Amino acid sequence: MPIITLDDVRYRYPEAVAPALQGISAQVEPGEVILLRGPSGSGKSTLLRCLNGLVPHSTGGAFSGRVTVAGLDTRTHLPRELGARIGFVFQHPDAQFVLEDVEAELAFGLENLGLPRPVMRKRIEEVIDQVGIHALRHRRIATLSGGERQRVAIAAALAMHPQALALDEPTSQLDPQAAEDVLQVVLRLVAELGMTTVIAEHRVERIAPFVDRIWTLESGSMRDQAPRAAVLDGGARPPVVDLAIRAGWAPIPLGLRDARRHAPRLPAATPGAPAVDGSGEVISRVGGVGFRYDGRRAVDGVSLSLRRGQVTALMGRNGCGKTTLLKLIAGVLHPQRGHVKADVAAAYVPQDADALLFAPTVEDELRGLAAASMTPFRDWRHRYPRDLSSGERQQLAIAVVAARADLLLLDEPTRGLDPTVKRALASFLRTRAETGASILVATHDVEWAARTADRVLLMADGEIYAEGPPRSVLSDSLVFSTQINKLLGGQWLLPEEVPV
Repeated sequence: MPIITLDDVRYRYPEAVAPALQGISAQVEPGEVILLRGPSGSGKSTLLRCLNGLVPHSTGGAFSGRVTVAGLDTRTHLPRELGARIGFVFQHPDAQFVLEDVEAELAFGLENLGLPRPVMRKRIEEVIDQVGIHALRHRRIATLSGGERQRVAIAAALAMHPQALALDEPTSQLDPQAAEDVLQVVLRLVAELGMTTVIAEHRVERIAPFVDRIWTLESGSMRDQAPRAAVLDGGARPPVVDLAIRAGWAPIPLGLRDARRHAPRLPAATPGAPAVDGSGEVISRVGGVGFRYDGRRAVDGVSLSLRRGQVTALMGRNGCGKTTLLKLIAGVLHPQRGHVKADVAAAYVPQDADALLFAPTVEDELRGLAAASMTPFRDWRHRYPRDLSSGERQQLAIAVVAARADLLLLDEPTRGLDPTVKRALASFLRTRAETGASILVATHDVEWAARTADRVLLMADGEIYAEGPPRSVLSDSLVFSTQINKLLGGQWLLPEEVPV
């Protein structure tokens, strides 16, 4: 008997012009793992929220069709009832935390169920071991890294003993190692507990080899396919799939393990020598900058120059100081030692794009900019910016800010973006660089950085420890290397550059 059934599900948000979902039908058997993918704003978060009743009980709007989860009809059962059947982990885990410390957060849902104290204690101890967060149990949530918060959010959902788990882009804010850690937790739950899992992801290379089916959403409609059929249709897919299609490998590998069987057939070759154009005018100089929060080192002795015509990627694990460095260069924070000098005004786009969006419509946000700036957003022009998806809000904030400055400082701009929009963002930033801008991008997206940046800085514990062109910095690394580099070694980075 299916654990999840979607029967002709249709949904339109209040005052929306077009439906978010139209005619969605599918079933999920116990123990299955479903990858949910699709363009930014295609309805992935909406569909996941249908599974636990947040849509329509907490959103309003027009809902029709039927969703049943573990035997409960979401039309007649509220989210608090459904939460005991399907655990939900938000894209931003802070949105679901209620209390200040980890152990209290784990107990919160159990208290709402009215469970006896001994049962609560037993469940908390078990879930702490399952998710591997024993060292975090007495920590305040505010002190946790992004990866640690995601693991706590998963643990809080699992403590309810759900029969299924729904995760909304759980790795979108995480560095490569933290993302790997979170997905390994999920895969262990699948392997050991048979946990039915529906996971929305744009960065599919880590999860694709382990899923049973792929649901692809586009314009509110959905295709339900076997993994290899789905990736052959395009959309978000692992880089090894792009290489396999060019090389004619069969069957199509979904991950590195299968791809390694084919890789020896590739002709022997070496990529071109790395180069960085360092001829552009320096428009910002950072000299020996240091900054601490309550005595904790965030940035320590960083020196760098930013030149016109360059896109620079700033990478490093969560909490290493990337955001603080961007804020120092932007003037949002002031160095406690060292100096920051800029010859032009800086524009800073934080991770939370909502902080930059105030107007009642998208058209109003873009008012005064060149007509070309409006083109990508013409279908949204009358919408309220806060009603856009996370990825769409990010695109809008970048467009609003980037058109007005020659020093652009972007914090995780690809978070929540599908591959097509990420390519468009890369093209936009390259064009801005060619017209004289200097762009510094803090990002965890290794594949995007390899494709977009002229120069990469790696940061750890407040210090920059590596610097150079992507082909030098993003190769021969256990963490910050592309999937193609992990497959072929050397200085290969992207599937399209490999001779076949």
